[in-house]
Amino acid sequence: MTPPPRNLDPSFATTEDIMNAAGITRKTVAAWVACGFLPTPIRVSQGTVGGVFNRFPAWAVERARFVAQRRAAGFTQDEILEMLAELDARQGLSGKAATPPRKDKGRSSGRK
Repeated sequence: MTPPPRNLDPSFATTEDIMNAAGITRKTVAAWVACGFLPTPIRVSQGTVGGVFNRFPAWAVERARFVAQRRAAGFTQDEILEMLAELDARQGLSGKAATPPRKDKGRSSGRK
């Protein structure tokens, strides 16, 4: 039996929307969330029949396109994060910026 279609709020986008917009895989969406290119989605459950899925803010679709274009042009992760911070500031999203603070992967547990 096919599950009923999902009734999504148009102000949100699904992982599939992000994948289709940027031409990327589900794994890449997860990686972009982890590195700060995309906002952390809200997990939504429609029960056993409907399943669990992610909801991104609708603006994340255009953000994914932006990132995909910059990655294709050869920009580094740090360069793209800078561009996104500038874009957020210009659009007045500084308080709602999607980019989480980056964790320094090169340091161990607080030792100097």
